[in-house]
Amino acid sequence: MSSVRIEQKSYEMPPRDGFTITHYITVADIDRSADFYEEVFGGRILSRGDSKGASGHIQIANTWLIVNVGGGAHPGQAVGNAQRARRPG
Repeated sequence: MSSVRIEQKSYEMPPRDGFTITHYITVADIDRSADFYEEVFGGRILSRGDSKGASGHIQIANTWLIVNVGGGAHPGQAVGNAQRARRPG
C-alpha cells in the first residue's frame, strides 16, 4: 500500500476507508501529461508507461488518473459526426 500526504490529509492507495475514483484520459504525450498533473494538481507519478503501449498512472488524493495515447479508429468501429465532418470529400 502506498500513501501520499496532501496538506493535512494522508491518502493511501487502495484506501482503507472510503472509495477511489479512477479516470482514463486519452492524451497525445504521456510524459508531458504526467508532468502537468504533478505540477498543477500535486499528483504523484506512479508510472510513465513505456514504448510498448503501457499506460501511465498518476495519484491525486483518492483519485487515480490512467493516461494513455489514443490508437485511432478500429476497423468496423462506428464513426461519430465530428469525425465524419472532418473527412475530405
